[in-house]
Amino acid sequence: MHIQANQLTYTYMKGTPFEKNALTKVDLSLSSGQFTSIIGHTGSGKSTLVQHLNGLLKPTEGTITIGDWIIRPETKQKNLYSLREHVGMVFQFPEHQLFNETILQDVAYGPINFGKTKQEAEDIAKECLHKVGIPETLYDQSPFDISGGQMRRVAIAGVLALDPTLLILDEPTAGLDPHGQETIMHLFYEWFQETDERSIVLVTHQMEDAARYSDQILVMDRGQVVDQGSPEHIFSKGTELRKLGLSVPQSVQLLQAVRSECGGDMEIDAFTLEETVNRLLVYLKKRGVNDHV
Repeated sequence: MHIQANQLTYTYMKGTPFEKNALTKVDLSLSSGQFTSIIGHTGSGKSTLVQHLNGLLKPTEGTITIGDWIIRPETKQKNLYSLREHVGMVFQFPEHQLFNETILQDVAYGPINFGKTKQEAEDIAKECLHKVGIPETLYDQSPFDISGGQMRRVAIAGVLALDPTLLILDEPTAGLDPHGQETIMHLFYEWFQETDERSIVLVTHQMEDAARYSDQILVMDRGQVVDQGSPEHIFSKGTELRKLGLSVPQSVQLLQAVRSECGGDMEIDAFTLEETVNRLLVYLKKRGVNDHV
């Protein structure tokens, strides 16, 4: 689902003494079928931007286009109802969105709300619960009687049950341990790869996730997009990122430290453990360290 913002501006509490610009004349274009990460320090406008992608917020000025929907300041909320069938959103702590009596009912609620029969909705719900690793033995239990990690998986299944074309993830792994973070991100990435039409927009403070999964990364500061490009492009600018209160992935830090200490040429484009090891092996072989490699 193609996304286009033109001079997108959003002002909180406009016309009051507390007026504050959260977005200022943002221009951007995101192609369909891409995994895009948005990084920036707290208060840079990341969450405000993605809340425009399913009509939770409307521009104060400018426009934003999501697929066939053009959202302007004067756009009526009732005209955005159908958009939300195609754009799913997973907030921080999505388990707070759970509300129904059973796990199955909770996940089936969205499809029923958008016109599916009860049987169709339950079939979809079961498929999505299986996808996120919730066993059938839990389907009739209350979502509030399972573990926190399972609650998050159920909430994610509820979003996936709508079969969105665009999935917005706003810090979806907040509060999870490293293993939990990796498991959830792998789940999203598997969903993304199932068809070429799906797109993901991820808001994250985890630079490793941004580097590992993204086709492109947006860098935000003070309500504006200040850089956009591939992970290699963005994370080659460590000095600029640090000025914005951001870091680079640990793999990049390691490779930069080795190159700085030992000299020579080495591409800083490895973001996983395997890629980093391979990059170091190539570098060492070029420098004649063959006997122990």
